[in-house]
Amino acid sequence: MLQRLHIRNYLLIHELDLSFEKGLSIITGETGSGKSILIGALGLAMGERAEAGTQRDPALRCVIELEVDTKGLDLQAWFTQAEVVPERFTILRRQLDPGGRSRAFVNDTPVNLDQLRELGGKLIHVHSQHHTLLLNDPRFQLGLVDHLAGQKQDVHAFGQRYSTWRALAHELKAATTEQQRAQVEQDFLSFQLNELEEARLIADEQGTIEQELGRAEHAEEIIQALHNLEEGLSGDRGALGILTRSKQFVAKAARLDPEVAMVQERLGAAHIELKDLSDEASRIADLITVDPAKAAKLRERLDLLQSLQQKHRVTDIAGLIALRDQLQQRLIGIGSLEERVITLTIQESDQRKALELAAKALSEGRAKAIGPFSKKVGAVLLDLGMPHAQFLFDHRTTSIGPSGMDSIYALFTANKDRALAPLEKVASGGELSRVMLAMISLAANSQSLPTVVFDEIDTGVSGEVADRVGNLMKRMAKDRQVLAITHLPQIASKADTHLVVEKDQKRTAAETTIRKVLAEDRVEVLAHMLSGRKLTKAAMDNAKALLEG
Repeated sequence: MLQRLHIRNYLLIHELDLSFEKGLSIITGETGSGKSILIGALGLAMGERAEAGTQRDPALRCVIELEVDTKGLDLQAWFTQAEVVPERFTILRRQLDPGGRSRAFVNDTPVNLDQLRELGGKLIHVHSQHHTLLLNDPRFQLGLVDHLAGQKQDVHAFGQRYSTWRALAHELKAATTEQQRAQVEQDFLSFQLNELEEARLIADEQGTIEQELGRAEHAEEIIQALHNLEEGLSGDRGALGILTRSKQFVAKAARLDPEVAMVQERLGAAHIELKDLSDEASRIADLITVDPAKAAKLRERLDLLQSLQQKHRVTDIAGLIALRDQLQQRLIGIGSLEERVITLTIQESDQRKALELAAKALSEGRAKAIGPFSKKVGAVLLDLGMPHAQFLFDHRTTSIGPSGMDSIYALFTANKDRALAPLEKVASGGELSRVMLAMISLAANSQSLPTVVFDEIDTGVSGEVADRVGNLMKRMAKDRQVLAITHLPQIASKADTHLVVEKDQKRTAAETTIRKVLAEDRVEVLAHMLSGRKLTKAAMDNAKALLEG
């Protein structure tokens, strides 16, 4: 039960602290006084999105708090999941800071808006003119049936399962499309990979081939150069002979002069080095053979490597090896893609079958609830002054969607000589209000809603019908807390607690206030609702009669 509503710096309200009682609380006030502000504040505290310009003073924080007595309500699962310490008198708080930042708390523990919205929906149920218009929406009608059937949680779980299945189905479709495209590509990739694998690529091979090819193609020239070098060093007139004679020239002097001895040593070292060069030239020349077949083979190999590099637009063998590895992985991926499609197909089929079973279970629950619900709505409409009203849900099965496999259309007639027709085509505003009120009263009884708020749901009714609507709200308030915003004195007269909303225009900025009407003032308040600003004796007498009734 809603115990207290505290509002600070919200729209036309500077600061307000309002307590609520059991039973039926009626809220009245002139048009434009700010009655809807209360509904807006409740909505914010229950997780609705904040609109721009919510703060009365943009430089100050807006705070809205609800204190709710949760005695008798099973909320342990929510508190456990949200990691909030449960308390009997639970406080929901919403803060809107300057600059647009929004924060939410439950018992001083930060929560997100989804959590706040979920908890708020378990504590307070708000129904307004907007909801009456929604009554024309088959999805809303279906939601009411699910609410009455006690399977809203099942529908929510089904929606999550449906989303999971849809995501899997999209994934399967994408994987199948990719597999089909990959199969077309597979032959070409296999050809490219075979070509690279047959090339038996070796890292840094190209440099070695180029070196060997250069030697093979110029073997005679290299051999001749080496022989010339050897002849120039070791021949009769070669450098070694000259060095030998030069050593002899300085041999005697070297024994006499240390510096000459050093020259002789250097000549000896030069002689040894040149002798090694001559031997090395001879050895290399002996190893080199003139082999045109080998040269042709090396040229063929180099041409293949260069052709592959040009074909695949890479600059070296390392690029070809990287491409070969990529093709191998791509082909492996195509193979694994086929396995993935098979796995996804099985998973999608299993989830679809489970979804179908869940949809059938929801449909059976709805089918069981629709008949009794329709009859009860008709009975309440009779009590609300519609003796010839008939109400029925047209229930059909469709393809599976986020809410199951059912479509529901409310059929209605207010006249005994008229056939049932879609509610949105034949019901007037007042009739829609009464149908909605009938449904809410039945849903409240079936689900034990702790607090129900009506925001001018009585629009379009008057006179005796308004009196009947007030009586229905009064009966509802015996088992729960009911708050109702109304312009009708017939309904206001049923209140256990009467609150009047007033707007003060005399201040620098307009301000909305709310006050409880004491017993002795209720006659005057109701008389004003009957006659306007000017009180008349007839209005006063009528107001007294309403209260006595």
